[in-house]
Amino acid sequence: MSEEAKRLAEVKEYLERRLEELRREETLLEEALRLVNQALSSTSFMRASELLQRTPQATAAEARPAATAGAKAGGTPLEEALITSATTGEQLAKVIVYPESIEIVFTKEFSAGTPPFESFFVRKVLEGYKRKDEDLVARGEKLPDEVFEYEIVEDKGLLRKIIIRNYGDKRVANEIKSTLRWTLNKMLARSGQE
Repeated sequence: MSEEAKRLAEVKEYLERRLEELRREETLLEEALRLVNQALSSTSFMRASELLQRTPQATAAEARPAATAGAKAGGTPLEEALITSATTGEQLAKVIVYPESIEIVFTKEFSAGTPPFESFFVRKVLEGYKRKDEDLVARGEKLPDEVFEYEIVEDKGLLRKIIIRNYGDKRVANEIKSTLRWTLNKMLARSGQE
């Protein structure tokens, strides 16, 4: 075997070993990320009822808008959750899940232009669900009035509310909460407000 062939064989062996190490590392990193996501979801979501028990200064005036929204959104909420900052615990948004809709009320000021709101949460998550439903309608598997739809309410470039209709099921509601939590924490870091 020539010297060059020996050298190439050594390089090949090294590359194969290194690739295997990287694959093992990737597996471990994915597991670590899964555990961190699991821990984050248990710490940065807080039910509104839990928060009210912890903060007795919450006034009846603060609670009134949710009741009014519930009347408009279609009945009694199935669930209410607060999305909080992963680092400071500060309230970022309130998510109210109704049988037919989800209402997200921002409790902290966020600019609609702060990444990754538009690029990730709107285009990938919300538009993704909408496109999926539109495909189902095109195949005749869903009625047009059952298509996932959303409305983003802004005031002078600041996010105030998102109303989502025809979200489907609890799995979708949980994914929306999870991706919103991630998005808002990224937006908070981007705006330097952490």
